[in-house]
Formats: sequence, C-alpha cells, structure tokens
Amino acid sequence: MRKFYKFFKFLTFSFVLFVFMSSPKSVLAAPINEILSSPNSLIVRIQERIESFFAFNMEQKIVVLEKQAERRLTQAENLAKTKDVDVDKVLSLIKSYETLKEKQGNLIKVASTTVPVEVKEQTVQQQARIEDMKEDMSDDAKEIIEDSQRTVIKTMMDNIEDSGVEKDEVTEFAEEIKNVIDPGSNIFAPGTLEVAPGSPEVAPGVKDVKP
Repeated sequence: MRKFYKFFKFLTFSFVLFVFMSSPKSVLAAPINEILSSPNSLIVRIQERIESFFAFNMEQKIVVLEKQAERRLTQAENLAKTKDVDVDKVLSLIKSYETLKEKQGNLIKVASTTVPVEVKEQTVQQQARIEDMKEDMSDDAKEIIEDSQRTVIKTMMDNIEDSGVEKDEVTEFAEEIKNVIDPGSNIFAPGTLEVAPGSPEVAPGVKDVKP
C-alpha cells in the first residue's frame, strides 16, 4: 500500500509538472505560490480531481474533502493578510470552504458513519481562524462570513447527532465552537447552543471560486 501511494504521488507530481510546463505564458506569468495553491488554478483543479478519483471509499472521500476545504481556508487567510485585501475573493473562498464542508457533511450523513474526531477538531480550529479573518472586515462582509459559519457548524452538529452518539457530544462540540468565536457574533441564538437562522440572501458582487 505504501508503495502504491509513493507511485501515486510521483504520478501526480509528474502530471502536474507536465501541465505546468505546457501551460500558456499568461499562466506561467502568475506568481508561483498562486499557481500551486489557488483553488482556481488549473494545476490545483487537476490535482483535486486526481485526489477525488483515487478516494475509493467513504473515509478517503471525507478526508479529501477536508483537505480541499482546508486549502480554500488557507488561501482566504493568505489573502486576508495582504495589504490591499480583495474582500470579494476572500468571501468567495470562504463560501467555497462552506460548500465543501457541507458536501462532506452530506457524505457522512449518507454513509451513516460517525464524524471522524479529526474532522470535528479541525472544524473548531477552522472557525477560530475565520474569526481572526473577520476582525478588520466590514459588517456586511462579517454577515456573509457568519452565514457560512452557521452552515458549517449546523451541518457538523446535525452529523454528530445523527450518528447516534450521546447528546453530550453535540453539546460539547457546540461549546468548543462557542469558546473560539467572538461573543458578539450572530452564530448562536442568544443564550443558547442552537445555531441561529442564517440570512436568506448572499450579498451581490462576490466573485465565484469553484468548490
């Protein structure tokens, strides 16, 4: 199995290198870190298709979606730290992160499997990182981000509850989330551990990033 994964990594690297070398000059002119990390990059899209193709069982599919969601969030973080922040692009990446986490949640639900501990832990950490990104953003941007947060958190809580575990585990997860988010946010209904209803509208003008 280890030899297979080594071969798979070599195959992926070789294919990505081939695509990179045969890409148009306009693509090669982009910063190398953007080419290798941006979800809209041709190379990243190919890489993610390969990852998904070789995810043969449900556990692997869940891990792949987590990896891809993490990639979106990391890119959003990097953009949020730049001097002239492209807020629309940050919001779009977070929306893409939400879509992938929701897709992951649907897989967990269909498989009737227990939510992996790593996924729960990473979701808590991811929400803490999103809180850091929100600090210097406008109220409108924060509202859009919090819509995504509510979707991700509610999906995870429903998955934990549906997996047949003790109700305490749902409460524990909600408390962990509540401990890392700003008390002034509108993620949870006041005085409860229930996720507040989301906004039915998404602000216009947000650039699209494919999930």
